Amino acid sequence: MSAIPKETIKSIGESLGITNLKDDVAVALGQDVDYRMQELIQEATKFMRHSKRSKLTVDDINAALRVKNVEPLYGYGSGEAAKFRKTTVYNQDVYYTEDEELDFDTILNKPLPKIPLDVSFTAHWLAIEGVQPAIPQNPTPSDAKTDLLSKRTKQHTTNNGITTDQVDVKPLVKHILSKELQMYFERITDSIVSEDERLRSQAFESLRNDPGLHQLLPYFVQHIQKKVIQNHKHLDILDAMLSTVHSILNNPHLFVEPYLHQLIPSILSCLVAKSICEHPLEQDHWRVRDRAAKLTAHIANEYGQVYHTLQPRLTKTLVRAFLDPTKPLTTQYGAIKGLNALGPEVMRTLLLPNIKFFVENSLNGALASQHPLKHASALKCKDALVDTLHLVAEYARKDNANTHNGPADDVEMTDVEPPSEQDIQLLTDKVGTLIASAFVESHTKQDVRAVLEAMGNQ
Repeated sequence: MSAIPKETIKSIGESLGITNLKDDVAVALGQDVDYRMQELIQEATKFMRHSKRSKLTVDDINAALRVKNVEPLYGYGSGEAAKFRKTTVYNQDVYYTEDEELDFDTILNKPLPKIPLDVSFTAHWLAIEGVQPAIPQNPTPSDAKTDLLSKRTKQHTTNNGITTDQVDVKPLVKHILSKELQMYFERITDSIVSEDERLRSQAFESLRNDPGLHQLLPYFVQHIQKKVIQNHKHLDILDAMLSTVHSILNNPHLFVEPYLHQLIPSILSCLVAKSICEHPLEQDHWRVRDRAAKLTAHIANEYGQVYHTLQPRLTKTLVRAFLDPTKPLTTQYGAIKGLNALGPEVMRTLLLPNIKFFVENSLNGALASQHPLKHASALKCKDALVDTLHLVAEYARKDNANTHNGPADDVEMTDVEPPSEQDIQLLTDKVGTLIASAFVESHTKQDVRAVLEAMGNQ
């Protein structure tokens, strides 16, 4: 039985424009409102008791609302309690607050307020090479000392005149780690960047299987972000951070979903950053980008059904990096590998139709460049695009194997048949001469046909 009658719910609904509210709906709403109000009052009573008061105030209600992640009520102070009057409407008692009646003649006859000054601003030097100039706009040393003393005295007294020596004000949420967890966190963070391979593997194994890491999860996520930002050109540390992310994602005891928005930027930084090492020609940063692409695909496949906007946002970011001619080839390589890892549908709809545009606007010029780094990056992008066609053909071959009902000999004969000139020409028109010739050299007629079918040519 709810303390709020259904008639009250209906009256509130009519004031909001909701008419013909059913009785069972009004009763259910009344019970829910009754429960929420009791919960809120109980929480506000805790604040009242901790404040050593016996009277519940609006500030207590607002504090309880903040604890419940609800925006507090504005426009109500903690002064005298509002006085309600009683009236009868349609044989029902209605309580209301009496509004003060204002006389328009009195308001109109009042003198007009003073015209406010125009908004203006001036510029002055706060400090010149660490020295504060002695000008009227800057405070003098005596003023600064006075302000400091006044702040110290205010810290000992609250608005109610109660000293902080008597009341210990605590934060609403306080996360305290035990000494054992702190030691574990320090040991793991040191081990994952250690030069000892055995120590690193043990640390990653612990992150994958330990069931008691849920309290440390936000600290590990923050540590990964900090390390990626501070060491964006240290390849070994970036690789260690990707291994840490992989271990955390594969730990079945951790609830990672609330921290995906913090992990994905770190992974994408390793995937599409312009440079992630000091010596790109000597260090194998391509392997780290490939690993970041696999982690991106793992997150999209694992959590894409729960968060429907996750994969579209990832693909939008990668396609934008792939099609921008002003981006470096290292970034475009990461975008290609990321799109490849997201699956055949992404490759068919977003990557295949844009290969020719990328080759003509970015790849051809880079391959002709005399700069060794640019030329090497162009070759990696070329291999990545050929791998895209290979993956599309491989997915198509698997689909045909599942649906094929003919003899196995016929399938083997078709697999070794070279592509025809007509198919080669069609593929060249779609993806350009550079990628088409490289793909045809090592693939069969069936593979070329599969790519053409994926691009809309039968």
